[in-house]
Amino acid sequence: MPTQPLAPAVCLVVGSQVPARHFARATLLGRSLEQFPKRLRPRLYLRAANSGDAAMGLASLYNEAIEAQDDDVILVFLHDDVYLHDWNLAFQLQLALGQFAVVGLVGASGVPYGQPGWAHGLGEDGCAQRNPSARWSGSLNHFDPVQVRAEDFGVAPAAVDLLDGLFLACRRRTLLERGLRFDPQFRFHCYDTDFCYSARRLGLSLGTWPIACTHGSAGSFDADWVAAARRLMAKLQTLGPLVDGAQHPQGGVPLG
Repeated sequence: MPTQPLAPAVCLVVGSQVPARHFARATLLGRSLEQFPKRLRPRLYLRAANSGDAAMGLASLYNEAIEAQDDDVILVFLHDDVYLHDWNLAFQLQLALGQFAVVGLVGASGVPYGQPGWAHGLGEDGCAQRNPSARWSGSLNHFDPVQVRAEDFGVAPAAVDLLDGLFLACRRRTLLERGLRFDPQFRFHCYDTDFCYSARRLGLSLGTWPIACTHGSAGSFDADWVAAARRLMAKLQTLGPLVDGAQHPQGGVPLG
């Protein structure tokens, strides 16, 4: 019989308010991992019981995980309320990262520079509002992983400007070689958008990939999000516009 190629090593990096002993049953992600055959099940870098005054921000957790790994693993930074329907995740990511340096489930192109999210900006009233010029990409089911009614945002795979932080994948080697990290000032909001801008500034390509998932949330645009969005917009204004090669995803480097 021909030798089956080994699945690339994948590590899921997750922060959860749920205690570790309940993670497998109390979170969508934990429940979905139980369906994976053992050979195909990814590693898990979990910070459980991450709540209260001692909670670590997601950006800091993700940076910690990057340094903690000791091989060329594919890192997936994702939320604990994401249900992974595809147990061939490792092979999907191998294909995706052959096309793009950073991969997500949903995102958008045509996003004006400085916008604090792939789908939303800040309106004149200081509240989140959708950006009509953005071209959305990807698909995602919401809330119920059993009765699936997936929402189609637009064609994927596709090169995009920004990705949603519910699922971000990248090779650790790429992060180390390019010095790409998350900014710890963005603890739970806008860390994903800032990461995407940083990747583009380094000339890396971003893209969506069709991986079947359910997200248990529709997103939050509360006062904490607005405050983070303002900080990100101020940071981007200070840094100035992206160079042409990073402004357009097709000019980026896949490094797959």
